[in-house]
Amino acid sequence: MFGWTPGIGDPTIFGWLTVAAYAVAAWLCWRASKTSPAGERRFWLVLMVIMALLCVNKQLDLQSLFTDFARFEAKKQGWYAGRQKYQLAFIFALGAVSALATIALLARMRRARAPVWGGIVGLALLLLFVFVRASSFDKVDWFISQHLRSVRMNHVMELGGIAVVAISAWAAARRR
Repeated sequence: MFGWTPGIGDPTIFGWLTVAAYAVAAWLCWRASKTSPAGERRFWLVLMVIMALLCVNKQLDLQSLFTDFARFEAKKQGWYAGRQKYQLAFIFALGAVSALATIALLARMRRARAPVWGGIVGLALLLLFVFVRASSFDKVDWFISQHLRSVRMNHVMELGGIAVVAISAWAAARRR
């Protein structure tokens, strides 16, 4: 479909570790929704859905389907040669939506307990990771391909955001 074929997107040990981390974080968010005060339950449920979707996306590589579809349409519509301005607009919009969503969450949940704030920070880190991956500028690509010992920086960024969400959800679930 548009050059994309379904398959395992990241068959490495870090790919599967990331899938497992997303699944555990989603489960912890679900647990947090069961034990949190009424005003925080929806936050944890929405975060659970986000983590579950990112879990599925990690191995299905659905963003590549989106990219291939956009490339197909750009060529079909005749604006592929000038795609850079559309790419920049998309990246700007993605960054703006991510920043506004984070700010709106912080404002909406300003009276929430500390674990919710941790969940928001973890989500913001994951949104930043998605933004960095989507931007695909030379210097950004260089940074995320760097290694911290034997671990690539993009794995550190993604697993770091997941860890903050998971730890926050765990803390919220254990408080009654």
